[in-house]
Parts: sequence; structure tokens; C-alpha cells
Amino acid sequence: MISTKTGAVVSALVAAALASSAAIAADKYTMKIGMATINDSNHVMAKWMAEDLAKRTNGRIDVKVFPAAQLGTIPRQIEGIQLGTQEAFLGPPGFLIGLNQAFMVTDAPGVFDSIAHQARALNHDSFRDKFFHLAEEKGVVGNVIWSCGDTAINTVKPFDKLADLKGRKIRVLATPIERAVIEKLGATGVPMPYSEVLPAMQRGTVDGVRTGVIVMYPSKFYTVAKYLNLTALSHISCGQWLSAAWLKKLPSDLQKAVTDSGRAVTPHVIKWGEEMTRDAEKKWVEAGGKITKLPEAEQKWAREAVASIGPDILGKNEKTQAMFTRMLDAVKATRNAK
Repeated sequence: MISTKTGAVVSALVAAALASSAAIAADKYTMKIGMATINDSNHVMAKWMAEDLAKRTNGRIDVKVFPAAQLGTIPRQIEGIQLGTQEAFLGPPGFLIGLNQAFMVTDAPGVFDSIAHQARALNHDSFRDKFFHLAEEKGVVGNVIWSCGDTAINTVKPFDKLADLKGRKIRVLATPIERAVIEKLGATGVPMPYSEVLPAMQRGTVDGVRTGVIVMYPSKFYTVAKYLNLTALSHISCGQWLSAAWLKKLPSDLQKAVTDSGRAVTPHVIKWGEEMTRDAEKKWVEAGGKITKLPEAEQKWAREAVASIGPDILGKNEKTQAMFTRMLDAVKATRNAK
């Protein structure tokens, strides 16, 4: 027979085990990942992470993916990250300049040799970790950074040479860098949320948009503005930005799972950015769109004209200078790497 004392011990152990099991069962977290785009590298990356974290955490982190601004405009989603009501946002760092101006350094034109070069430079240890914590005090931390394509200008009316762009209104990111690039080309930059661009072109509010074909093709911009000029004066980076408040609530093992998943997806999403850009260019033409490039002499002039923008705007601003210099050092260190 089991003694009363032994029985009490066994009962206590069973109760503790049941309590522990209940705690583990309740230890589940939701991770809502939002973005303004759809069917691009942001979207593919989010779906990959949903599957990866389910495996890494045995279902303890439930990732839900919301493309096409389902969680609101980009400013609202960034506010959600700060408040902890949204766990992750995917998009260009330039959208975060309201939190720290240094986020716009990756927009500098004429700095990177290619999509792959930008990806290598931004993931160099000397740049990546510092960049990810630029807005930590304001509730946002980075987890993944990659290059998602070359810049192009999409217009409602033909754009074959620089003279065609004179006087036109072109949607850009809300950064001094973006506006300066368009001004150098003779047009006016008009910042607006990505989700509003297509209807704005339909209404004639803007004459075109400067971004990557990797996001314009899935959004079917060719149905309104079929002319695409592959200006490629700079490259577009994207990142995954996490709510610092949410991250701190996670147990240490789950925090590690999120950052490990970010590291694991990085080489894949860099590859997707390159492949999806080239594929989108092909599909743009198949869908009835037109693709052109500037004449060689004009392309050379444009690249030289925008090359001074980074040093002038970023190199002389005390709030961006240090991060810009850090990025340029990473650019040099990764220029001939593979």
C-alpha cells in the first residue's frame, strides 16, 4: 500500500505536471505580419516564415499574413508595431524615417552595383545590427533586410527619354532622397501611400510612380500605366520590422526562434528579390505593358547626376551621417564578394 505521505507527494507531482502542461499549452503567441504589397518578395517571405516558425516553435507562434494593406495604410501599420497591436511589418526602411532619419540611407542612388551587391552590403555585420536598432527606443526593431529590386519609373504616358518626364508628377517614397532623384530628372515627386497609387494614376492625380517592377506587376499597375522605364538609378531594400513590446513578451526560446528564422530566410529572400524582379519584367510585357530604357548617353548622365544626392543629403546631416558612412564602408567591403 502507498503511505499517506507518499501518496501526497505523488499527488503533488501529478498536480505540478498538469499545471506545467497547462502552462505550456497556454504559452502560445500570435504574430500578425502586415505589408502594403502582394505576391512579391515581402509576401513570399512572410508565408515562408509562417511555416518555418510553426516548425521551430511546435505551433507556439501562430503567424498570420496580411498582404495588400489589409491591416491599414503603412503609417497605421507602423503605429501598430510601436503600440504592440501588430507584431511585424514588411516594407522599405524609408517608411520609418519618422522614427529615425537614418533609415533613408539605403535609398541613396548610385551606391550599389546590383541587387546582389546591395543585399550583401546591408547584411554586413558592421551595418546590419546597428541599422536594426535605430528605432528600438521607439518600439521598432529590425529582423530581416534584403534587396528586392532595381528602381523603375512607371508612367501613364510614354517615357522613352528624359525630356518626356519634364513637368510630370511622380509618386515617390516620403524621403528627401526620393524627391531629389525625381527632381534631378525634371519631374516632381509626390509622396503617398502605396495602396493609393493605382487609383491616383487612374484619376490623374499623379502621372506615374517610381518603385520596383517586383511590386508593380503583382499590383497590376500595367492596367492603368503600361509604360515602364528601367532607369535602375538605385535599388530598393525591404525589411521585416518587429514590435519591440511584443518581442519582449516572448520567452527567450521564442525570441531566439524569431531571430533565427529571420537569419534563415535572408539568403532565400535575397534570391527571390532578384528572380522575381526579372520574372516581373517578362510578365509585364506578356500582359501588354511596354518596357524601355533611357538612351545610353542619358542613362550615363542620369546616374552621374544622382550620385551626389547621397553625400549632399545624407553625408551632411548629423542625424544620418554616421549611418551613411557605415553603409559606404559595408559597400566597399562587399563590392567584390560573392
